[in-house]
Amino acid sequence: MVNIASRRVPINDGYETCERTYAELRIYGDDLNPDNIAELIGLESTSSQKKGMERINSLGRKYIFKLGGWFLSSEKYVQSKDVRRHLDWLLERLAPVKNRLFEIQEAVGITMNVNCIWWSAFGDGGPTLWPEQMQTLAELNLELVFDISFYGESEESCENGMTKTESGAEST
Repeated sequence: MVNIASRRVPINDGYETCERTYAELRIYGDDLNPDNIAELIGLESTSSQKKGMERINSLGRKYIFKLGGWFLSSEKYVQSKDVRRHLDWLLERLAPVKNRLFEIQEAVGITMNVNCIWWSAFGDGGPTLWPEQMQTLAELNLELVFDISFYGESEESCENGMTKTESGAEST
């Protein structure tokens, strides 16, 4: 076992600089049928989409999916503001099906990655990964993407002339 006492940033479920976070495996493909992915991997998705399927977004606009998609997200299953907990949850489910993931990755037109959503509570700080998460991602041949947003608690000016409101939305 690796000695984690030397780590600068210990696991912290309250991760004070984080407002909210989760990790999600995303598999997309032009001809991807999410039901086939679930059967091949042996895991149920937390959400999916079929090419051509319609959805109404939060603004009431109709959107038609251009790709099929299969997603497995920690969002409703992990109650922590430390992204490492979310990644560990996801990777614990994916490691046993590594060879099945490789089969899917080899299919023409398929893209696959892990996406981590991370919202800053104060407009600074950031997520931490340990070598164990990075090693497992590499062993699974998975690209890691961070989608990071910075929201403040009160209205404040940004360098680009935008103003952040209490909801975190930017306005001019």
